[in-house]
Amino acid sequence: MNKILLLPYSFKRIGWVLFIPTALLGLLMAIDGFNGFPTFLLPDSTAGSETLSRVSNNIVLIGVLLGTLLITCSRERIEDELITRIRLNALLAALYATIGIAVIAALLLYDFAYLNFLIFNLCLLPVLFLVIERVMLWRLGKEAAHEE
Repeated sequence: MNKILLLPYSFKRIGWVLFIPTALLGLLMAIDGFNGFPTFLLPDSTAGSETLSRVSNNIVLIGVLLGTLLITCSRERIEDELITRIRLNALLAALYATIGIAVIAALLLYDFAYLNFLIFNLCLLPVLFLVIERVMLWRLGKEAAHEE
């Protein structure tokens, strides 16, 4: 049987600790218009700091990417062929959705709107994979509970 290179189960918790705060900060940054760290959370003296904007952008991007990587590439408590199949199906569904959205965006967006989309698209595949995989595993657990 082929060996799948997965991280230990304990890395999943580290991934959630990275993903949740950085995703929330990224959402706040999006609400604020992608101007760096959300200005409504800063005192007036530090508002508009270019260095803080760059650092916060990097923290969000790296945190979301590493968090989703650790969550989705860590083993489950019970890792079997069905979980492997669910993982593959979730990855393919996320890939199809990401490519479809990227094609539509390439046809509809121009200039800075397209550049902003490309930044968003960088995190889209791993986040979609995370969401689809979690939903599929939740359904599997729900079906198993009904059979008992």
